[in-house]
Amino acid sequence: MVSSGPIRVLLVEDDLDVAAGIGDYLEAKGLLVDYAGNASEARTQVTRTLFDILVLDVNLPGQDGITLCRELKQAQGLATPAIFLTARGGLQDKLDGFAAGAVDYMVKPFAPAELLARIHAICAYVASPSGLSLEADGYVLDLHSGLLSNAGRNMQLHAAGLAILRRLMQAYPRSVGKQALREGLWGDEAPESDPLRAHVYQLRQSMLERFGEAPISTVRGIGYRFGVDP
Repeated sequence: MVSSGPIRVLLVEDDLDVAAGIGDYLEAKGLLVDYAGNASEARTQVTRTLFDILVLDVNLPGQDGITLCRELKQAQGLATPAIFLTARGGLQDKLDGFAAGAVDYMVKPFAPAELLARIHAICAYVASPSGLSLEADGYVLDLHSGLLSNAGRNMQLHAAGLAILRRLMQAYPRSVGKQALREGLWGDEAPESDPLRAHVYQLRQSMLERFGEAPISTVRGIGYRFGVDP
């Protein structure tokens, strides 16, 4: 789980009445719920906030929930567990959902109490030691908590910083192109301005302040690379 506080949920549902009903119930039970009405909004949300769990409708406008989940989990390496909510209850539909990276699949209509129980069960399981971390050049990145550690010091990453470091540490000692990093942050809908440089600068400054070094170097003409310069 991302934190020891209330479970934070991203609910991706284009039907406002359904979203309101589910969200009101979960919030009444002490969960924190953010909303997205389509895949584009969901991608933006996960770059800005560390969620404990994603609850995804399959039938979304534009890009469907299966494709969105596959993109987030497989292409971008998002570790956050995902549950599908859908009216499609066939075996192949369920297999497609699990193949896309979901950990659970609920067929509509369902009881909100059951969804809540499954969210608690999944988050409790994820919170147990699972080895979902990256190590590179003496640094350890916990993909669930967003905590970066080195030599007994820790730094909590914001969502964009976590996405950038995840890609760089996965590629270590190789470099990662700027376009690949942009796609990891914003998919195919990058902002008109290019805030990648600002995010990297902020990340470097935070690491320098916390660890006394900023192991992210610029590879001219290519992008960025993780590692402490010799």
